[in-house]
Amino acid sequence: MAYKQEIKQISIDKLIEYDRNPRINDHAVDKIAAAIKEFGFRVPIIARSDGLIVDGHLRLKAAKKLGLNSVPVLLAENMSETQIKAFRISVNKMAELADWDLELLKLEFDDLKAEDYDLELTGFSEDEINNLYPDFNPAEAEDQSKLDVISSKIVECPNCGHEFDSSK
Repeated sequence: MAYKQEIKQISIDKLIEYDRNPRINDHAVDKIAAAIKEFGFRVPIIARSDGLIVDGHLRLKAAKKLGLNSVPVLLAENMSETQIKAFRISVNKMAELADWDLELLKLEFDDLKAEDYDLELTGFSEDEINNLYPDFNPAEAEDQSKLDVISSKIVECPNCGHEFDSSK
């Protein structure tokens, strides 16, 4: 099934939101807008030739928030109305099917942290990122002084049996 796919810059005024879009996404607009600002508009909106959005409602909301006049659009040519309806559902559902390899994800975050990159631009919240590192529990500021106190502990040498205070 070979067909030409062309991405065009189209005025956001010509794009029409599908009124039966089942995705609830207003809470995600700020994150998508931040990603578009950082990376550019890398994933085009998919729309019919009359401007009705097939996929990309959230990206359109973010574009409006950023004050963009036009966005890249891939026209959904060679698709029937039935295919468009099914595609709208499947393209959103498919992303939910994948899982994360948490060890590889942590390696990616480690690389980004080493570059002092704003990790929340990845779409993950600070809590989600911190949950990837369960062994790291930063102390509260008022607990910091407790870390400076060396507690006394009697240790016995396994070779000679001599006991000594480890804090000295």
